[in-house]
Order: sequence, then structure tokens, then C-alpha cells
Amino acid sequence: MGICCSKAKAPAGDLDDGEQGFPWMHDDLFHRHLWTSAAVSMHTKQGWKGANQDAMTVSQDFAGHKGHIFCGVFDGHGPLGREVARRVRDTLPLKLSSALKPKTEEEEDPSTHTSKLTTEEDHSSNTDLDSCDKSDSTSFSDDTTDEKLLFSTWKNVFVKAFDQVDEELRQHSGIDCICSGTTAVTVVRQGDHLIIANLGDSRAVLCTRDSKDRMIAVQLTTDLKPDLPSELARILDCKGRVFAMDDEPDVPRMWLPDQDAPGLAMARAFGDFCLKNHGLICTPEVYYRKLSEKDEFLVLATDGIWDMLSNKEVVKIVSSASDPSKAARQLIDRAVRSWRRKYPTSMVDDCAVVCLFLNRPASRPDEKAPQAVSSFTGSFRKVVSGGRGVEASEEGTTVWRALEGVARANSVMRLPRIGRVLSWRRRSSNSLMDEDDDDRD
Repeated sequence: MGICCSKAKAPAGDLDDGEQGFPWMHDDLFHRHLWTSAAVSMHTKQGWKGANQDAMTVSQDFAGHKGHIFCGVFDGHGPLGREVARRVRDTLPLKLSSALKPKTEEEEDPSTHTSKLTTEEDHSSNTDLDSCDKSDSTSFSDDTTDEKLLFSTWKNVFVKAFDQVDEELRQHSGIDCICSGTTAVTVVRQGDHLIIANLGDSRAVLCTRDSKDRMIAVQLTTDLKPDLPSELARILDCKGRVFAMDDEPDVPRMWLPDQDAPGLAMARAFGDFCLKNHGLICTPEVYYRKLSEKDEFLVLATDGIWDMLSNKEVVKIVSSASDPSKAARQLIDRAVRSWRRKYPTSMVDDCAVVCLFLNRPASRPDEKAPQAVSSFTGSFRKVVSGGRGVEASEEGTTVWRALEGVARANSVMRLPRIGRVLSWRRRSSNSLMDEDDDDRD
């Protein structure tokens, strides 16, 4: 199912996918523990197109900073989208953590909570930070000096980490990412600071209250579709093409210069290296928000949710959940019902949701929580079923199938011809050999 949660300084053995790696014995206890320890509700559901290619992660006390939390949702696509999404889910938090250094108590300034991390910025990186476009959802308070410094630091960290993860996918992952990739929408909460990094068409939506104390939805990220003016201009400059198919005119797609493939429905992603020379980039858009007491919760979700439900509907469903620990599951159930009504003859897309509640009081020391180790990973289905049956059926679906008929869930329409793929591999291999020769010289 692609779920991963962790807490800082967990024993290494707790991350094993074996029998001891996932201590919760049933679904309700899993959700209750997440709610009690992190005020998080998360859930994913496999669609009707094969293996679940969505993944998600939550990390408490992120990078060794007490009270910080990292959340991420990843939507894989292509033949090996499941593997790419899981690899990014596992490696991206590590890259971010390694760039952050907790200060000692003597170094911290007790008068401010913004100077909680330091980084060693790599100014040699060729990543274009200007491509992290400013968004209307990025908001600062009246006293912006510390906030802008914090945002600038985090933006550098995110951009560098995303670039490193993408480069490792290209060179060292053992996964063929030529026509496979993943989106990513991630958030770090640091006290009342919220930093969001987005790549692709997954989305982050905040529930807050207006001046009349009514709940409203605020979209914090932009769906990075190929027809956005800035994205389209970059793609065309790199000789890529953007157009929609006749039977789905509202879904713009990205194509190779000389082939009607792969038809990627986003302008930024990890992987998909057949398009990286034609306008596809892995640079995230980074946003900042200063939280207030009016901000209720944040929803991170893949497009299986947003294709069916509006931001307002999502906020209403989550806020009306009788048990907040199960809010993500209820949201997915509603989206699946909408899929079946709107596309009764098509396949339902995978769905993944993380709900981070912002104003929930911290757990008291005497508050009883389920007896469990603090870190886990692996397939929840496998543990629930005792390792029998269910996981085998999920893992056994190793062949990626394109959706039949018209369905918005299809992020990649078709694969390039094998000659084009082999040509890309030769160019990539020759490029690496040239780099090695230059290093020896």
C-alpha cells in the first residue's frame, strides 16, 4: 500500500519489513496510534488498474528536531511507477534530513522559533531556484525578516534534495525510470511555520476560518499541468509538445518531439527521463505559510481525490468526520463512490491522503496510547493478513496496464517506441562516460 511512518531515533530493526516491522494488528489501532502520536490521519486505496502506485509517509521529530513533522504523498505512473513512488518516499526524507543540522541549546535563540535549523547551502548546484515560482498561497506576517530567512533556507534544502533524488533515480536506483515517474507533494511543519514543496499534480489544501468563523478551503499548491503558461513556454523551448487527445480535450499532455508518446499529464515529476531533455523538470515549487489559530488542518492527496472532489468538498468531508483519525479513509471512500458514478465503465484511480490536524493539543504524558514501537514501514495489508494471501495478490500484479477507455486517472498514455528508448539509453551512457573521462583528465 506504500505507507511509511517513522519517529526520530527509532531502532534500525524497527524498519524491517518482516514480522516485527509493523506492530499494529488491525486497522483501527493503526489509525488511532497515528492520531494520538502525531494528529495525523492517513489512508490509501488501490484503484482498478493494477498495483497501487500511490505512496505516502509521515515522520515525527523530523531531522532530529523535536516537534517537527514531515508528511508526503507520492503518485507513481508508468510501468514501474509503484517502485519509483516508493523509492522517492523512502529517500527524499533522508536527503532532507541530512541537509538539516539541529542547533545545540547554547546556540538556539530562545526569543525566536524560526532559527531551529541550519544548512550548508551548495551554491555550486546548477538548479535554477528562480523556477520555484512565488505563489499567492505563500504568506508572511508583518514581521517578515525571520520568516523570509526560514523560507529561503527551506527552499534551498528542498530544491537540492529533489534534484539529488532525481539524479539517483537516473544513475543508481536499479529502477528503469525512462518512462516511469512520480509526483510529490510534501510539507514540513515547524511550530507555526508550514513549508510545502510540490512536484506534479498532487495537491495541498488548507482548511481555515474566515472573519465570520466559517470554514473555507485554501489551495496552497498549483497543479503543475503542461498547459500552464510558464510550464508550456519551457516545454516548447525544449522542443517538447503539449496537446490533449480528441477523446479527452480537458487533459493536456506532454509529448516527445517526434512521437505521440508518452503523453504525460504533468509538467514536473521525478523520473520520466525520456522527457527530461524536452521540458520536464524535477524542480519543486516551494511555498510558505505562517499558521494562525484559525488554521484547522491540511490535506495532502493525489489526483485520484482532486479529479472527483472540489477543495470545498474535501474540507467539508474531513471536518465533518465523527472520528478524525479515520478522516482520510472517509475522504477516499467518498472519492471512490464519485469515481464509480462519473465513470461507471472506467477504472478507478489509486487514492492516497494524509490529513495533518494543526490545532490538536499535544498528547499528555499520562494519555494512554496503543503499545507499539515508534517506527514502522512496509505493507499494512501484509501484517493485517498475517503475511498470507492479500499481499500476494497485490504484489503479484507486476504488469502495468494502461487504462481502457477514457479515464483521467491515466497519467501516461503510451510508451515510446523501443528504438527511441534505446537511443536515450545510449545518449545517457555516453554522457556518463564523457563525464568520467573529464574527471580523469
